[in-house]
Amino acid sequence: MEKNWREDYDTFIFDMDGLLVNSEDIYLIGWKKAFEAYGLHVDDAIIASWNGKSAMSCEQFIVDQFHDPTLYGKLFQVREDFIYESLDKGDLHLLPYVKEVLESLKKDGKKIALASSCRKKRATDILKKTGVFDLFDVMVNADDVEHVKPAPDIYEKALALTDTPKDKALVLEDSSIGVQAARNAGLDVVQVIEDRRVDPRIGEKIEKDMSFLLKNE
Repeated sequence: MEKNWREDYDTFIFDMDGLLVNSEDIYLIGWKKAFEAYGLHVDDAIIASWNGKSAMSCEQFIVDQFHDPTLYGKLFQVREDFIYESLDKGDLHLLPYVKEVLESLKKDGKKIALASSCRKKRATDILKKTGVFDLFDVMVNADDVEHVKPAPDIYEKALALTDTPKDKALVLEDSSIGVQAARNAGLDVVQVIEDRRVDPRIGEKIEKDMSFLLKNE
């Protein structure tokens, strides 16, 4: 039987990158520009596989690949500049139905939490620029935990901060790494991922966008 999402859960916990905003596309282009700026090449498939992974794992790949411990910081800055340029221009933007879903959940008195491996400053800047920052009751980021996804730490902290029992929280994730993190925390999770995305579909329930959260209004 199809769950009634609004009645069955009190707290909705959202990933950010690739779920709320199209940042995965922007991040990929940003990395490509960074590598090009330094005359380097990394396959798009490898960059795309970084979706949902920590900055530390990306840094380790770059160190292992190019044997230069100073290179990551230089590449990161080029990419970061491109991300903020894209945000200012509106190229980095909310995905379909996101604002409507968040506003609707807030109207229903649901708790809304962010659980993202993105650093807090960038996540805050993105959510403020896209106009949804004030809709979140709680934000948990990579800065706030010892272990990032697929470890359960981020989700466990979000549960604690919202004072939510596990059976009353629903996680929304796009990446397979994020889905695994939610599972490791013992939480129900819906994988919301566009058809064109190559990340594995491992969620028990899979949706193309977040419009399904508006169906029971």
